[in-house]
Amino acid sequence: MNLQAEPERYALTNGVVADGMGLFLRDGAILIEGDKIEAVGTTDQIGPRAERSIDVGGRLIIPGLTNAHHHLYSSLAVGLEPVGPTGSFIEILENLWWRLDGVLDEESVYISALVGIVDSVKHGVTTIFDHHASMNFVRGSLDVVASAFDLSGITGVLCFEASDRGDLDEHIAENIDLFEKTRQSHNIRAVFGMHANLTLGENSLAKIAESKPPDMPIHIHCGEAADDLDFCRALGYEGPVDRLAAFGLIDDRSILVHCVHLSDTDYRLIEELSPTVVTNPESNSNNRVGAMDRERIAHFVFGTDGMSGDMVSQMRHLFLQNSGESGIFEELRRAFFDDRYALRRKFFPNSGAFKSGETADIAVLDYIPITPIDNNNLLSHLIFGTKNARAYYTISSGKVLCDRGEIVFLDEKELFQKAQNAAKQLHERFYG
Repeated sequence: MNLQAEPERYALTNGVVADGMGLFLRDGAILIEGDKIEAVGTTDQIGPRAERSIDVGGRLIIPGLTNAHHHLYSSLAVGLEPVGPTGSFIEILENLWWRLDGVLDEESVYISALVGIVDSVKHGVTTIFDHHASMNFVRGSLDVVASAFDLSGITGVLCFEASDRGDLDEHIAENIDLFEKTRQSHNIRAVFGMHANLTLGENSLAKIAESKPPDMPIHIHCGEAADDLDFCRALGYEGPVDRLAAFGLIDDRSILVHCVHLSDTDYRLIEELSPTVVTNPESNSNNRVGAMDRERIAHFVFGTDGMSGDMVSQMRHLFLQNSGESGIFEELRRAFFDDRYALRRKFFPNSGAFKSGETADIAVLDYIPITPIDNNNLLSHLIFGTKNARAYYTISSGKVLCDRGEIVFLDEKELFQKAQNAAKQLHERFYG
Protein backbone atom coordinates (compact mmCIF):
# COMPACT_ATOMS: atom_id res chain seq x y z
CA MET A 1 0.00 0.00 0.00
CA ASN A 2 1.34 3.44 -0.93
CA LEU A 3 0.75 5.23 2.35
CA GLN A 4 2.27 8.50 1.19
CA ALA A 5 -0.48 8.72 -1.44
CA GLU A 6 -2.83 9.18 1.52
CA PRO A 7 -5.98 7.49 0.22
CA GLU A 8 -9.08 9.51 0.99
CA ARG A 9 -10.78 6.62 2.72
CA TYR A 10 -8.86 3.83 4.37
CA ALA A 11 -9.13 1.63 7.43
CA LEU A 12 -6.96 0.26 10.16
CA THR A 13 -8.15 -3.31 10.71
CA ASN A 14 -7.50 -6.37 12.87
CA GLY A 15 -6.33 -4.46 15.94
CA VAL A 16 -7.15 -4.19 19.63
CA VAL A 17 -8.91 -0.81 19.67
CA ALA A 18 -9.09 1.00 23.01
CA ASP A 19 -9.49 4.63 24.02
CA GLY A 20 -9.07 4.11 27.77
CA MET A 21 -12.54 5.46 28.53
CA GLY A 22 -14.73 2.43 27.79
CA LEU A 23 -14.32 1.74 24.08
CA PHE A 24 -12.74 -1.67 23.64
CA LEU A 25 -12.78 -3.96 20.59
CA ARG A 26 -10.61 -7.08 20.43
CA ASP A 27 -10.94 -7.32 16.66
CA GLY A 28 -11.39 -3.62 16.07
CA ALA A 29 -11.07 -1.31 13.10
CA ILE A 30 -11.12 2.42 12.41
CA LEU A 31 -12.36 3.98 9.18
CA ILE A 32 -10.59 7.21 8.23
CA GLU A 33 -11.73 9.71 5.62
CA GLY A 34 -9.54 12.74 5.01
CA ASP A 35 -8.38 14.00 8.40
CA LYS A 36 -11.33 12.60 10.37
CA ILE A 37 -12.47 9.34 11.88
CA GLU A 38 -15.59 8.22 10.04
CA ALA A 39 -16.42 5.11 12.05
CA VAL A 40 -15.15 2.68 14.66
CA GLY A 41 -16.27 -0.93 14.82
CA THR A 42 -15.19 -4.50 14.24
CA THR A 43 -13.03 -5.49 11.30
CA ASP A 44 -16.02 -7.21 9.68
CA GLN A 45 -18.06 -4.02 9.98
CA ILE A 46 -15.42 -1.53 8.88
CA GLY A 47 -13.23 -3.41 6.42
CA PRO A 48 -15.72 -3.64 3.53
CA ARG A 49 -16.40 0.13 3.71
CA ALA A 50 -12.78 1.17 3.05
CA GLU A 51 -11.10 1.74 -0.28
CA ARG A 52 -7.92 0.30 1.22
CA SER A 53 -7.06 -1.39 4.48
CA ILE A 54 -4.03 -1.59 6.75
CA ASP A 55 -4.02 -4.86 8.68
CA VAL A 56 -2.14 -4.16 11.92
CA GLY A 57 -1.84 -7.81 12.86
CA GLY A 58 -3.54 -7.70 16.26
CA ARG A 59 -1.56 -4.74 17.58
CA LEU A 60 -2.85 -2.28 20.15
CA ILE A 61 -4.52 0.84 18.68
CA ILE A 62 -4.96 3.86 20.95
CA PRO A 63 -5.52 7.59 20.33
CA GLY A 64 -2.38 9.51 19.33
CA LEU A 65 -0.34 10.48 22.37
CA THR A 66 0.28 13.99 23.71
CA ASN A 67 3.46 15.28 25.30
CA ALA A 68 2.22 18.13 27.48
CA HIS A 69 5.69 19.54 28.19
CA HIS A 70 8.75 19.04 26.00
CA HIS A 71 11.99 20.89 25.28
CA LEU A 72 12.79 19.99 21.69
CA TYR A 73 15.82 22.27 21.80
CA SER A 74 17.53 19.70 24.06
CA SER A 75 17.53 16.94 21.41
CA LEU A 76 21.24 17.40 20.63
CA ALA A 77 22.33 17.66 24.27
CA VAL A 78 23.14 13.97 24.79
CA GLY A 79 26.76 13.63 25.92
CA LEU A 80 27.16 17.20 27.19
CA GLU A 81 28.92 17.43 30.52
CA PRO A 82 28.00 20.35 32.79
CA VAL A 83 30.71 23.00 32.95
CA GLY A 84 30.42 23.32 36.71
CA PRO A 85 28.88 21.71 39.80
CA THR A 86 25.32 20.36 39.73
CA GLY A 87 24.68 19.90 43.42
CA SER A 88 21.68 22.23 43.42
CA PHE A 89 18.84 22.83 41.00
CA ILE A 90 20.12 26.32 40.15
CA GLU A 91 23.57 24.89 39.41
CA ILE A 92 22.01 22.35 37.02
CA LEU A 93 20.34 25.22 35.17
CA GLU A 94 23.39 27.48 35.11
CA ASN A 95 25.98 24.89 34.19
CA LEU A 96 24.02 22.86 31.66
CA TRP A 97 20.65 24.03 30.34
CA TRP A 98 21.16 27.78 30.34
CA ARG A 99 24.58 27.35 28.78
CA LEU A 100 23.02 25.12 26.10
CA ASP A 101 20.19 27.50 25.18
CA GLY A 102 22.74 30.30 24.94
CA VAL A 103 24.65 28.63 22.09
CA LEU A 104 21.72 27.49 19.94
CA ASP A 105 21.51 29.04 16.48
CA GLU A 106 18.90 28.80 13.71
CA GLU A 107 20.27 25.56 12.27
CA SER A 108 20.58 23.75 15.60
CA VAL A 109 17.10 24.89 16.65
CA TYR A 110 15.59 23.44 13.46
CA ILE A 111 17.58 20.19 13.57
CA SER A 112 16.85 19.74 17.28
CA ALA A 113 13.13 20.19 16.65
CA LEU A 114 13.13 17.64 13.82
CA VAL A 115 15.14 15.07 15.79
CA GLY A 116 12.82 15.41 18.77
CA ILE A 117 9.71 15.20 16.60
CA VAL A 118 10.97 12.07 14.84
CA ASP A 119 11.64 10.42 18.20
CA SER A 120 8.17 11.41 19.37
CA VAL A 121 6.38 10.16 16.26
CA LYS A 122 8.20 6.85 16.63
CA HIS A 123 6.56 6.61 20.06
CA GLY A 124 3.05 7.36 18.79
CA VAL A 125 3.01 11.05 19.75
CA THR A 126 0.85 13.29 17.56
CA THR A 127 0.81 16.47 19.69
CA ILE A 128 3.67 18.22 21.47
CA PHE A 129 3.47 21.20 23.83
CA ASP A 130 6.98 22.58 23.32
CA HIS A 131 8.69 25.04 25.65
CA HIS A 132 11.48 26.64 23.62
CA ALA A 133 14.54 28.66 24.62
CA SER A 134 17.43 30.00 22.52
CA MET A 135 18.61 33.17 24.20
CA ASN A 136 20.88 34.35 21.37
CA PHE A 137 18.36 33.49 18.65
CA VAL A 138 15.00 34.82 19.78
CA ARG A 139 13.13 36.61 17.01
CA GLY A 140 11.94 34.11 14.44
CA SER A 141 12.92 31.08 16.51
CA LEU A 142 9.33 29.90 16.96
CA ASP A 143 8.76 30.13 13.20
CA VAL A 144 11.73 27.79 12.78
CA VAL A 145 10.29 25.32 15.30
CA ALA A 146 6.85 25.60 13.68
CA SER A 147 8.34 24.77 10.28
CA ALA A 148 9.54 21.45 11.69
CA PHE A 149 6.00 20.70 12.84
CA ASP A 150 4.66 21.65 9.41
CA LEU A 151 7.06 19.25 7.72
CA SER A 152 6.17 16.38 10.04
CA GLY A 153 2.41 16.83 10.07
CA ILE A 154 1.92 16.64 13.84
CA THR A 155 0.23 19.31 15.92
CA GLY A 156 2.07 21.60 18.30
CA VAL A 157 1.44 24.18 21.00
CA LEU A 158 4.53 26.39 21.02
CA CYS A 159 6.02 29.14 23.16
CA PHE A 160 9.27 30.93 23.96
CA GLU A 161 10.66 30.72 27.48
CA ALA A 162 10.51 34.35 28.63
CA SER A 163 12.77 35.31 31.52
CA ASP A 164 15.03 38.06 32.81
CA ARG A 165 18.06 36.18 31.46
CA GLY A 166 17.68 37.93 28.11
CA ASP A 167 15.82 40.76 26.41
CA LEU A 168 12.35 40.37 27.90
CA ASP A 169 10.78 42.65 25.29
CA GLU A 170 12.05 40.30 22.55
CA HIS A 171 10.70 37.28 24.44
CA ILE A 172 7.29 38.90 24.80
CA ALA A 173 7.14 39.88 21.14
CA GLU A 174 8.19 36.41 19.96
CA ASN A 175 5.44 34.74 21.98
CA ILE A 176 2.72 37.16 20.93
CA ASP A 177 3.69 37.22 17.25
CA LEU A 178 3.25 33.47 16.91
CA PHE A 179 0.01 33.57 18.89
CA GLU A 180 -1.52 36.06 16.48
CA LYS A 181 -0.18 34.28 13.38
CA THR A 182 -1.57 30.90 14.39
CA ARG A 183 -5.06 31.81 15.54
CA GLN A 184 -6.50 30.08 12.45
CA SER A 185 -3.81 27.42 12.01
CA HIS A 186 -5.00 23.82 11.77
CA ASN A 187 -1.88 22.33 13.38
CA ILE A 188 -0.13 25.04 15.44
CA ARG A 189 -1.25 27.01 18.47
CA ALA A 190 0.81 29.38 20.63
CA VAL A 191 0.79 30.14 24.33
CA PHE A 192 2.87 32.54 26.40
CA GLY A 193 5.97 30.78 27.69
CA MET A 194 7.76 31.70 30.88
CA HIS A 195 10.71 29.93 32.44
CA ALA A 196 9.73 30.12 36.11
CA ASN A 197 8.84 32.61 38.80
CA LEU A 198 12.44 32.62 40.03
CA THR A 199 13.73 34.10 36.75
CA LEU A 200 11.08 36.82 36.45
CA GLY A 201 11.05 39.92 38.63
CA GLU A 202 7.98 41.86 39.68
CA ASN A 203 8.25 44.39 36.88
CA SER A 204 8.69 41.59 34.35
CA LEU A 205 5.55 39.74 35.44
CA ALA A 206 3.64 43.01 35.36
CA LYS A 207 4.87 43.71 31.83
CA ILE A 208 3.87 40.22 30.67
CA ALA A 209 0.43 40.53 32.22
CA GLU A 210 -0.07 43.91 30.55
CA SER A 211 1.33 42.88 27.15
CA LYS A 212 -0.14 39.49 26.38
CA PRO A 213 -3.62 39.18 24.83
CA PRO A 214 -6.24 38.31 27.47
CA ASP A 215 -7.09 35.06 25.69
CA MET A 216 -3.46 33.89 25.49
CA PRO A 217 -2.75 31.14 28.07
CA ILE A 218 0.57 30.70 29.83
CA HIS A 219 2.96 27.72 29.96
CA ILE A 220 5.41 27.90 32.88
CA HIS A 221 7.63 25.78 35.14
CA CYS A 222 5.90 26.16 38.49
CA GLY A 223 7.31 25.01 41.80
CA GLU A 224 9.74 22.60 40.15
CA ALA A 225 12.29 23.07 42.92
CA ALA A 226 12.15 24.54 46.41
CA ASP A 227 14.05 27.56 45.04
CA ASP A 228 10.91 28.65 43.16
CA LEU A 229 8.73 28.46 46.26
CA ASP A 230 11.34 30.27 48.39
CA PHE A 231 11.72 33.01 45.77
CA CYS A 232 7.98 33.75 45.79
CA ARG A 233 7.72 33.68 49.58
CA ALA A 234 10.61 36.15 49.86
CA LEU A 235 8.53 38.56 47.78
CA GLY A 236 5.54 38.19 50.11
CA TYR A 237 3.49 35.63 48.19
CA GLU A 238 2.28 32.29 49.50
CA GLY A 239 3.90 30.44 46.62
CA PRO A 240 4.45 30.32 42.83
CA VAL A 241 0.80 29.76 41.91
CA ASP A 242 -0.31 32.52 44.26
CA ARG A 243 2.18 34.93 42.66
CA LEU A 244 1.00 34.13 39.13
CA ALA A 245 -2.63 34.48 40.19
CA ALA A 246 -1.89 37.87 41.78
CA PHE A 247 -0.90 39.13 38.32
CA GLY A 248 -4.03 37.61 36.72
CA LEU A 249 -2.01 35.11 34.72
CA ILE A 250 -3.83 31.85 35.57
CA ASP A 251 -7.05 30.45 34.17
CA ASP A 252 -8.35 27.06 33.08
CA ARG A 253 -6.19 27.07 29.93
CA SER A 254 -2.93 27.71 31.78
CA ILE A 255 -0.27 25.01 31.81
CA LEU A 256 1.63 24.66 35.09
CA VAL A 257 4.56 22.27 34.88
CA HIS A 258 5.96 20.15 37.74
CA CYS A 259 4.05 21.64 40.73
CA VAL A 260 6.26 19.81 43.21
CA HIS A 261 6.98 22.56 45.75
CA LEU A 262 3.75 24.42 46.49
CA SER A 263 1.97 26.03 49.45
CA ASP A 264 -1.49 25.27 50.80
CA THR A 265 -2.72 28.40 49.03
CA ASP A 266 -1.21 27.18 45.75
CA TYR A 267 -3.08 23.89 45.99
CA ARG A 268 -6.34 25.72 46.74
CA LEU A 269 -5.86 27.99 43.72
CA ILE A 270 -5.20 25.02 41.45
CA GLU A 271 -8.45 23.45 42.58
CA GLU A 272 -10.38 26.71 42.10
CA LEU A 273 -8.87 27.89 38.80
CA SER A 274 -8.40 24.45 37.16
CA PRO A 275 -5.18 24.99 35.19
CA THR A 276 -3.61 21.94 33.58
CA VAL A 277 -0.88 20.47 35.78
CA VAL A 278 1.87 18.54 33.98
CA THR A 279 4.00 16.03 35.83
CA ASN A 280 7.38 14.87 34.46
CA PRO A 281 8.38 11.86 36.56
CA GLU A 282 11.66 10.96 34.83
CA SER A 283 12.90 14.54 34.79
CA ASN A 284 11.97 15.06 38.44
CA SER A 285 14.03 12.01 39.36
CA ASN A 286 16.94 13.15 37.18
CA ASN A 287 16.98 16.64 38.75
CA ARG A 288 16.34 15.31 42.27
CA VAL A 289 13.56 17.82 42.94
CA GLY A 290 11.02 15.44 44.48
CA ALA A 291 7.60 14.31 43.29
CA MET A 292 4.25 16.00 42.81
CA ASP A 293 1.79 15.44 45.67
CA ARG A 294 -0.90 13.38 43.94
CA GLU A 295 -3.14 13.44 46.99
CA ARG A 296 -3.48 17.21 46.58
CA ILE A 297 -3.54 17.39 42.77
CA ALA A 298 -6.30 15.14 41.50
CA HIS A 299 -5.96 15.86 37.79
CA PHE A 300 -2.73 15.96 35.82
CA VAL A 301 -1.18 14.94 32.51
CA PHE A 302 2.27 13.72 31.51
CA GLY A 303 5.23 15.51 29.95
CA THR A 304 8.82 14.49 29.38
CA ASP A 305 10.57 17.82 30.07
CA GLY A 306 12.96 17.09 27.20
CA MET A 307 14.01 13.64 28.43
CA SER A 308 12.57 11.72 25.45
CA GLY A 309 9.53 11.33 23.21
CA ASP A 310 8.25 8.25 25.06
CA MET A 311 5.05 9.01 26.94
CA VAL A 312 4.37 5.49 28.18
CA SER A 313 7.74 5.51 29.96
CA GLN A 314 6.60 8.54 31.99
CA MET A 315 3.54 6.68 33.20
CA ARG A 316 5.60 3.53 33.83
CA HIS A 317 8.13 5.53 35.87
CA LEU A 318 5.41 7.03 38.06
CA PHE A 319 3.81 3.62 38.53
CA LEU A 320 7.08 1.99 39.58
CA GLN A 321 7.61 4.74 42.13
CA ASN A 322 4.19 3.99 43.61
CA SER A 323 3.48 0.33 42.78
CA GLY A 324 1.19 -1.37 45.25
CA GLU A 325 -0.58 1.88 46.06
CA SER A 326 -4.35 1.50 46.18
CA GLY A 327 -6.09 3.00 43.15
CA ILE A 328 -2.90 3.68 41.22
CA PHE A 329 -4.11 2.08 37.98
CA GLU A 330 -7.31 4.14 37.88
CA GLU A 331 -5.41 7.32 38.69
CA LEU A 332 -2.93 6.71 35.88
CA ARG A 333 -5.70 5.74 33.47
CA ARG A 334 -7.46 9.04 34.12
CA ALA A 335 -4.26 11.04 33.60
CA PHE A 336 -3.11 9.11 30.53
CA PHE A 337 -6.48 9.18 28.78
CA ASP A 338 -9.29 11.39 30.19
CA ASP A 339 -7.21 14.38 31.31
CA ARG A 340 -5.02 14.16 28.20
CA TYR A 341 -8.08 14.39 25.95
CA ALA A 342 -9.39 17.33 27.98
CA LEU A 343 -6.12 19.24 27.53
CA ARG A 344 -5.96 18.59 23.81
CA ARG A 345 -9.54 19.79 23.26
CA LYS A 346 -8.71 23.12 24.87
CA PHE A 347 -6.43 23.83 21.91
CA PHE A 348 -7.67 21.50 19.17
CA PRO A 349 -11.45 20.92 19.49
CA ASN A 350 -12.97 17.74 18.11
CA SER A 351 -9.89 15.70 18.85
CA GLY A 352 -8.76 13.12 21.35
CA ALA A 353 -10.83 9.96 21.61
CA PHE A 354 -12.08 7.52 18.98
CA LYS A 355 -15.39 8.96 17.83
CA SER A 356 -16.97 9.69 14.48
CA GLY A 357 -16.05 13.21 13.35
CA GLU A 358 -12.99 13.47 15.60
CA THR A 359 -9.56 14.22 14.16
CA ALA A 360 -7.82 10.99 13.11
CA ASP A 361 -4.84 11.02 15.47
CA ILE A 362 -3.91 7.41 16.10
CA ALA A 363 -1.04 5.41 17.59
CA VAL A 364 -0.70 1.75 16.66
CA LEU A 365 1.83 0.49 19.17
CA ASP A 366 4.17 -2.30 18.09
CA TYR A 367 2.67 -4.61 20.67
CA ILE A 368 0.56 -7.72 20.12
CA PRO A 369 -1.01 -8.81 23.42
CA ILE A 370 -0.34 -12.45 24.22
CA THR A 371 -2.19 -12.57 27.52
CA PRO A 372 -5.90 -11.68 27.83
CA ILE A 373 -6.59 -7.97 27.47
CA ASP A 374 -9.70 -5.94 28.28
CA ASN A 375 -10.69 -2.55 29.65
CA ASN A 376 -9.85 -3.59 33.20
CA ASN A 377 -6.21 -4.48 32.54
CA LEU A 378 -5.41 -2.06 29.69
CA LEU A 379 -3.08 0.00 31.90
CA SER A 380 -1.22 -3.11 32.96
CA HIS A 381 -0.63 -4.00 29.31
CA LEU A 382 0.65 -0.50 28.57
CA ILE A 383 3.01 -0.45 31.56
CA PHE A 384 4.32 -4.01 31.43
CA GLY A 385 3.61 -5.08 27.85
CA THR A 386 4.44 -2.21 25.52
CA LYS A 387 7.84 -1.66 27.19
CA ASN A 388 9.39 1.29 25.33
CA ALA A 389 6.12 1.90 23.47
CA ARG A 390 7.48 1.99 19.93
CA ALA A 391 4.88 2.81 17.30
CA TYR A 392 4.09 0.50 14.38
CA TYR A 393 1.98 3.21 12.76
CA THR A 394 1.51 6.82 13.79
CA ILE A 395 -1.27 8.77 12.10
CA SER A 396 -1.85 12.51 12.53
CA SER A 397 -4.90 14.20 11.02
CA GLY A 398 -5.39 11.13 8.84
CA LYS A 399 -1.82 11.17 7.46
CA VAL A 400 0.47 8.23 8.04
CA LEU A 401 3.72 9.59 9.52
CA CYS A 402 5.24 6.34 10.74
CA ASP A 403 4.81 3.20 8.62
CA ARG A 404 5.74 -0.07 10.32
CA GLY A 405 8.22 1.77 12.49
CA GLU A 406 9.73 3.88 9.70
CA ILE A 407 9.30 7.64 9.30
CA VAL A 408 7.78 8.62 5.93
CA PHE A 409 7.85 12.43 6.00
CA LEU A 410 11.64 12.77 5.68
CA ASP A 411 14.81 10.81 4.96
CA GLU A 412 16.04 9.68 8.37
CA LYS A 413 19.57 8.92 7.17
CA GLU A 414 19.91 12.42 5.76
CA LEU A 415 18.55 13.93 8.99
CA PHE A 416 20.96 11.78 11.02
CA GLN A 417 23.94 13.10 9.08
CA LYS A 418 22.79 16.71 9.43
CA ALA A 419 22.13 16.17 13.12
CA GLN A 420 25.62 14.77 13.68
CA ASN A 421 27.20 17.83 12.08
CA ALA A 422 24.94 20.27 13.92
CA ALA A 423 25.56 18.51 17.23
CA LYS A 424 29.33 18.60 16.78
CA GLN A 425 29.27 22.35 16.19
CA LEU A 426 26.80 22.88 19.04
CA HIS A 427 28.96 20.94 21.50
CA GLU A 428 32.03 22.91 20.43
CA ARG A 429 30.19 26.18 21.11
CA PHE A 430 28.96 24.82 24.46
CA TYR A 431 32.52 24.21 25.69
CA GLY A 432 34.04 27.22 23.90
